[in-house]
Amino acid sequence: MSRRALGGWVAAALVTTLLLVVSVPIASGVDRASTVIAVLLSAAGGLSVRQPVLGAVAVGTVLTLGLGNGPAHIGTGILASPVTIAACAARGHLLTAIGMASWHVIPPAVSGVLRGDDPEFLISQVMLWLVLQTGAVLAGTWGRMLTGRIREERSRRLTDLAEQRRAIARELHDTGVRAMTRVVMLSEDAAMRPGIDAADAVQFSRISGTAREATEELRVLLDALRTADTAETPLAASAEPRCTIGLGELLEALRLRLLAEGFTAQVSLEGDRTLPVPRQGVLERCLREVEANVIRHGDRCVPVAVLGELCLPGAENDSGHPRLELLIRNGIASAPASAPRGGAGLDGMHERLAQSGGRLETRRDGTLFLTRLTLACTRPAPPDARADAASRRGDTPGGTGEDGRA
Repeated sequence: MSRRALGGWVAAALVTTLLLVVSVPIASGVDRASTVIAVLLSAAGGLSVRQPVLGAVAVGTVLTLGLGNGPAHIGTGILASPVTIAACAARGHLLTAIGMASWHVIPPAVSGVLRGDDPEFLISQVMLWLVLQTGAVLAGTWGRMLTGRIREERSRRLTDLAEQRRAIARELHDTGVRAMTRVVMLSEDAAMRPGIDAADAVQFSRISGTAREATEELRVLLDALRTADTAETPLAASAEPRCTIGLGELLEALRLRLLAEGFTAQVSLEGDRTLPVPRQGVLERCLREVEANVIRHGDRCVPVAVLGELCLPGAENDSGHPRLELLIRNGIASAPASAPRGGAGLDGMHERLAQSGGRLETRRDGTLFLTRLTLACTRPAPPDARADAASRRGDTPGGTGEDGRA
């Protein structure tokens, strides 16, 4: 059962309960038949939340059959009728609502006549019922119109957001992607110049590889901006890679990149090195930001230490999933290398980890800078379960700180 259907039945149960509370205590003071009618009317009123026409027919039937019992006392049980009429009007069954309202007024009027009620009292009761039914029709119609306006506004807002995303995607393509593509072309041309030094050729190749990687990430982001459904899927989730990667492989790649930048790096990981990282894009992007900060502000004379620990569920980790804790320690250069202006890298890391249930802690300890990442992991599902999940989905099996922070 979907969440929406479950919510509908919960609302039906609440309406039934409210009608029972209002009508049964009064009906029970009259006779047993009146109590039964009150219960049936309350149930029909609650049913109208899910099936308005059926609920209205049930109310009319109960009211009509009540005429053959003396007639029975209806009392506040008549309140179930406006509920069903309003529900019919709210679902767009306006003519049905008017017809049902007329039907529901007749049995109480006939019941009053058979009981010999005073004509003035009877007329006042009929007028009251007519006012209630008219109000129910108007309330249901107004509610339908209001709901329609809300849906139209929501649709318009989503359309505007989609157009804004597409506009941003166009601007990013015309600026960022073109610029990175130009960097790739220039660096590869420079690497192939006759007589170029081998070390310089390697450096140009590294520049080309980094630019290509950035271009591909930008293209993934652009596709997400153009196609992500903001009503269902967060943009960050849609832009993340679906593939998984082991913790050991991810940290080893970080170590090799730091080595290529002239740092001495050491990695120590306690636990299952092959455990796939959930939401791999989150952790990898955070590690990329750590790498950028180390390169920008780090002291190449001080070894970089990457310490990882995989904490299994237990007394201190009752989330039900393994928890990865990473501590990155690096030195701080006295004269940071020149680099483009940044400023939001650590904030972005904090936001990414918070969305995934993790956290980020950073602090300076003398000439060292410490970065602590915490993220929950999920053990891989069995192959059959992954295949089933893929078939259901239709799949196949930022910047850095500018304040001197490393």
